[in-house]
Amino acid sequence: MASHRLMAASARNAARQLASTATRSSTSVASTAPRSQFRNPNFVLGIGSGLVLAGLHSATGSANDFYDYRFKSPKDADDLASFYGGEELMELYCVFPIVGQIMMRSATFDDTGGIKTQGFPGTMEVNMVFSDDVNEDTGETDWFNKRERFKNTLFGYTLWDMVINFGFQTKDDGSRECYHAGEYFHGNVPILSQVMLLIFKVHSRWVVWSTEHHVNHYAFSSGTTDEEEEMEEESRANMPLFLLKNYAWSDLTAMLFGYKEGDLSRAEKQPSFLLLGGKDSEKDELPFQKKAIQIRISEDIEADKQAMKALSSKYCPEDVKKILARRATIARRRTNAKHEVSGDEDDVDVDEEAAATSDVYVMATELAADRAMRRMTRRPTIAATN
Repeated sequence: MASHRLMAASARNAARQLASTATRSSTSVASTAPRSQFRNPNFVLGIGSGLVLAGLHSATGSANDFYDYRFKSPKDADDLASFYGGEELMELYCVFPIVGQIMMRSATFDDTGGIKTQGFPGTMEVNMVFSDDVNEDTGETDWFNKRERFKNTLFGYTLWDMVINFGFQTKDDGSRECYHAGEYFHGNVPILSQVMLLIFKVHSRWVVWSTEHHVNHYAFSSGTTDEEEEMEEESRANMPLFLLKNYAWSDLTAMLFGYKEGDLSRAEKQPSFLLLGGKDSEKDELPFQKKAIQIRISEDIEADKQAMKALSSKYCPEDVKKILARRATIARRRTNAKHEVSGDEDDVDVDEEAAATSDVYVMATELAADRAMRRMTRRPTIAATN
């Protein structure tokens, strides 16, 4: 019996020693595992690179007020409003005609009245809203703002989201200042966001320069000579080719042989406004940067969405397209001031086949102008009832 007890006690002691050894061994492995990972240079390099990339993306992948360019124009206020509210600006924005054809000619309407078109990469959603105000004393447009949002998605994920504003304002001295301003750019994909932000910054400089060149020298030449109208169309439709055709060759010959009196490229040649612009501190607050106007723009956006939802709920998709085509026709005629158009949409004849194949972006621009016109006519009525 004593021998049996002794053997049992020995077995228990051996089991306890074995369990204690296993516990110490597991604790030692658990405590040394993280140390061995952090001693691995590849692991440390990977963690460090990820943190650096995340920090760089957070600092450089998004930006607010990422550009602000302005220039003065002697043109008529209503002409400027018509330009910034029409398709002419987008022709300059696309730089080359083929870009406009790829981006806008293949675009389609979505359920909210916005545009879906080719993205970079994926799909790009484009939404715009027009806001303006009329000077009660002169009857002219006091300021005009076109707010345009570009949202690029891929497989439902937002790659980048950007809002830009175009327009003009009348200064206290009566002069008119046109502006192109980047409200914000929010990127969600490292490297791609930085690349796209840089591209849009460079692109914005070209757009504002070409816009100033077109508006102040060639735009609004309707009713003048055929040559001036041709120059206006070439300047708007393909500015790089226009510059190459009318400026580059004469500049080259001027450098080699001296320029002739009356050369187009030398006429009233002055340094670019991009070089002569004042400091940021000297710039006045733009209309869309004022709190009251921001609230109004937000209300305009919401009103446009509600109007489109009401239209979609009341009519089938085909009828909605016909109604939109009518409204686009009305807006175009009002803008061109060539026809007297009543407020009754049924009185406007629309070629359905032409509407089905028309440029969706042009239609969207005209509809944005139509919605702005409807809001302007409603505001005095609402104010009077209140």
